[in-house]
Amino acid sequence: MSDDPAGRRDDNPYAPPREALLASPDVPPMPDWSPVQLWVLGWLALAMVLGTLVIMLLSFNGFTRMRGVALYANWLGLALVLLGNYLLLRLKGFVEARFAARGLGWPVWLCVALGFLLEVVALRFEPGPLADWLAWLYAVALVGYGGLLVWLGARLLGVPEAFKSLYGMGWLVIAGGLMLASLVLATQAALPLMGAHAVLARVFFRGAAELRGRA
Repeated sequence: MSDDPAGRRDDNPYAPPREALLASPDVPPMPDWSPVQLWVLGWLALAMVLGTLVIMLLSFNGFTRMRGVALYANWLGLALVLLGNYLLLRLKGFVEARFAARGLGWPVWLCVALGFLLEVVALRFEPGPLADWLAWLYAVALVGYGGLLVWLGARLLGVPEAFKSLYGMGWLVIAGGLMLASLVLATQAALPLMGAHAVLARVFFRGAAELRGRA
């Protein structure tokens, strides 16, 4: 037997490996994704959290009643909706590539379309003769959007062998959707949905770490 300590360690079946093992040996090839791309998406998801916090603070302090601040808040809200839709579409692509997920297309695209429509209606809504009808239509659409979020969250929970953070995001999306659909808790729904974006950042960062470890 060799006197080399390394050699003895190689002969010992209980010795720890000298080389780092891949955290996920079954990771499929993803040529359309890179660690840098996923890191950027993760930081954009954190930007969503920060932007949502800004709007919540402006709303709670009544600053949105001021004309200039209200205009800023409206444009910031529209920008966040567009960014959120983009992140949702990128999440769909990543989950399909990484976990071969199925059934995300309809809930994702419907959430993107209805979420954008709700934001546009909210921006253009002005008190008037039809305000009551518009308010009722908006409420119905909000209930529908909450139902779509519940559907999307259930689909995320059904992704096979996914990250635990992805399942956590699914539960938060379901909670936010139920609160929106209730209408009574619609305002508070921003909290779990903001948490969902924070967890989404973790999903992207985890994916970036996997790809970087494989390089």
